[in-house]
Amino acid sequence: MRRLFSLCFALLLGLTAGAEDRVSWEITPRVTAPGQPFRLQIIIESDVILGGAQQAGKEIRPPRGMALRLSGQIVRSDSNEATINYSGVAPDQEGEYIIPAFNLRFARKVIAVEPIKLTVSNSVAYRRTAQARAELVIPDRTFYVGELIRGSILMRGGEEEAVVASFGLESMAESFSLTVTGDRQPLPEELGQGMQTTFELTPIREGVSELALNGTMLIQGVALNPFSNSGRDRPFAFRRKLTVAHVPERGRPADWSGAIGTFASEGVQVSKDKPEVGEPIRLRAILTGTGNLDRLITPELPSSEQWDILPAQERRRSSEAQRFFAYTLVPRLPGKLLTPAIRFSTFDPLTKQYSRIEFKPIEVIVTGTAPAKVDLITADPAAPADLKQKTVTGLAAPEPRRTSALFLGAPSTALAASPAFWSGNVFLVTLLLVLTAGVFTLGYLAAHPEIRIRRRARSILRASLVAGATARRQGDGRAFALSVARALQVGSAALLGAEEAAMTQSDVERALPGADRPLLDSLFIRAYGERFAAGAPDATTDADAALALVRRLLALL
Repeated sequence: MRRLFSLCFALLLGLTAGAEDRVSWEITPRVTAPGQPFRLQIIIESDVILGGAQQAGKEIRPPRGMALRLSGQIVRSDSNEATINYSGVAPDQEGEYIIPAFNLRFARKVIAVEPIKLTVSNSVAYRRTAQARAELVIPDRTFYVGELIRGSILMRGGEEEAVVASFGLESMAESFSLTVTGDRQPLPEELGQGMQTTFELTPIREGVSELALNGTMLIQGVALNPFSNSGRDRPFAFRRKLTVAHVPERGRPADWSGAIGTFASEGVQVSKDKPEVGEPIRLRAILTGTGNLDRLITPELPSSEQWDILPAQERRRSSEAQRFFAYTLVPRLPGKLLTPAIRFSTFDPLTKQYSRIEFKPIEVIVTGTAPAKVDLITADPAAPADLKQKTVTGLAAPEPRRTSALFLGAPSTALAASPAFWSGNVFLVTLLLVLTAGVFTLGYLAAHPEIRIRRRARSILRASLVAGATARRQGDGRAFALSVARALQVGSAALLGAEEAAMTQSDVERALPGADRPLLDSLFIRAYGERFAAGAPDATTDADAALALVRRLLALL
């Protein structure tokens, strides 16, 4: 027995020792040159059936400067073995790079993968021009808050590979707003075969931030297969530290409104060079250059003795990197007039200097005659408030009793001194209060229908008392019983919230606790007996007691 127990224990230890997962990996080539593509293959042998892989490439975190992407997997649902393939591109700096430990998740088990080391050395012979590669093009300088930065990702084909597509662009830009302006555009001829993705960055706060861009380009070459060294798709990853600052305060013009870039004025145009006095014409200024054209504030032009100027309209053409400023001018005087000068200040991030942009005026010949002389009145700010203003020589004195434009023929007076103004306001306020009270009353009655029902019941009960007294004097017992029974049914229905026709003697007792049941039976038999039992004998009824029941019910309503 002891020997059998020892054998079972040894067998259990062997099974436990063999239950460990075996994970191996291989990088091809083992040592890469800077920027050289490589393949990472992870082979897994487990003690259980793994099932399908779930997000095999989500938890792996390559080191800075390395691009790595899941390119394929061989996993059978009834097998305990799996092969996971990644395609990658080595960093541009030589050294040893460690891919941190990560997990591979399968349907039935999670497999832990130990850290993986990649060696990058300049001693490895590698022709970068032979294979496809991605390059990040962005200025290498200090940027400024509010500046518009244009960049691109060039995906260039090589001598042995061609770039046919790109996908999966992901970006992470702290302290920046990023907008993709063009995707999968062909490269210029001088750069060779390939495509590019263009984008725009706008810094939103100062400091040192990191720009991260990841994506994948699809390549095509000779004798490619899914697990070749080059791979069918090749990832790229870029990480750049960008420094952002505010524009310098020293030397900043007072009229600078946030324009950052290199701009030039292309001149101004007018819609008509020989207008008449009072005829509107359009003045258009064209601004070109590179920078934050869409963030420029339109320069304001004040009206003058020669021109009336309406608010400006603007339009930007993104494809042509142009900005239009349009103004509407109305000439006041005839003769040769110059259009208003348009000026504003800009900051050049390359020279780190402020500059001034000016659109030179052009000459316009205005025909026609000047309008009649306008009354002008000048006031001295230092003069006392009750001092009568002096009129300018040649101007008519102001008329104190000019007619109002609203009431022709009546002298214009202050509203506070007009009785019609106050009586009209009192009438409108009173009407508003009455309407408001009516709306609240109707709303309250709609929310409480029992008020209307009980009011109707009270009127019916009062009418029944009068009809019952009349029938009693005339000696009509059935008419008396019918009016009293009807009143009891209506009043009980109002108190109980039920239908009037469905009220019986028992319902009346519920509404009037302690009511005489024989009296109720005699009333209902005498009132409705003919309906259900023709020829039924008349029952005696105490008229005073019946009317007392109606009055009691009326008091409850």
